[in-house]
Amino acid sequence: MNQELLIERRGQVAWLTINRPEVRNALGLAITKQIAETLRELSKDKNVRVIVLTGAGDRVFVSGADVREFKEHLATPETALKYDAAAEELQSALRAASQPVIARINGHAVGSGTIVAASCDFRITVRQAKFGIPVAKFGFIAPVPDTLRLTQLIGPANTKMLMMTAQLIEAERAKAIGLVDQVVDPANLDAAIDELANTLAANAPLTLKATKQMIEQLAAPPSDVMAGGKWYQEIFRSRDFQEGLDAFLTKRKPEFTGE
Repeated sequence: MNQELLIERRGQVAWLTINRPEVRNALGLAITKQIAETLRELSKDKNVRVIVLTGAGDRVFVSGADVREFKEHLATPETALKYDAAAEELQSALRAASQPVIARINGHAVGSGTIVAASCDFRITVRQAKFGIPVAKFGFIAPVPDTLRLTQLIGPANTKMLMMTAQLIEAERAKAIGLVDQVVDPANLDAAIDELANTLAANAPLTLKATKQMIEQLAAPPSDVMAGGKWYQEIFRSRDFQEGLDAFLTKRKPEFTGE
C-alpha cells in the first residue's frame, strides 16, 4: 500500500487519511489521482455507507497544492489547464461518490485544503483551523469549477472576500459564512465525526445517493460556463504571474504591476 494515502475500514465507514507530513499534507498530482481512484472504487462498494477524508497529524488537513510541482505544471496556460484538470478529477470524485463524504478537518485547510473541503458533503473542523484561498497574493488563479462550487456554498460576496483579500479566516468565521458545518475542540473531533457518520450510515443508502445526485445535478451549470481558457491565457502569460511565482518560491514579497 502507498503510505501517502492510508485507508481504514471502521464498520460501514471508510476513512481516507492523506499522510504526507513532509509537505504538510499538500496535494501533488500522484496523490490527487490516487485519492480520486480510491473514491471511485469505494463508490462501488455497497458495504461502505460513509467516507471520511482527513489529513494526518493534528495541525494540517491539506496545506494546498504541492509547490514543488509549480514550476513544471504552471509554466504555460496549457500546462496549467492540464494541471487543474487533474485536480478536478478529485473534486468530481468527491461529488460523484455514491456515499456521503465527511471532511474531518483536523487543522489548517488552505488553498486546495479549502477547495477539497468544499467538495465534500459535510465539514467538521477543529477550532484552531484556518481557511483561505490566497491565490491573489501570488498572481495565480483558482480553477473555474472550484470558484463556482465555492460561490454556490458560501455565496458571491464571501467568495470574493476569500479569494480577493487572500486572507485566512478562523474556524468560527468559516462556520458563520457556511464554509463548515460544525466547529469542535480537538478532543471532541472524532466523537463528532462518529456521530454524524453513524447517523448517515443508519439511513437508506439509495435515498442518500439519489439525494446527493439530484442536488449535484440541479447545481450543475451549462458546460460553457466552466471554460476558463481566456483567464488562463491572461494570468499565466502575465509578468505578474512570473513575479508571483518567483516571490512565492523564494519567500519574498511580490511586486505586482498589473501586466
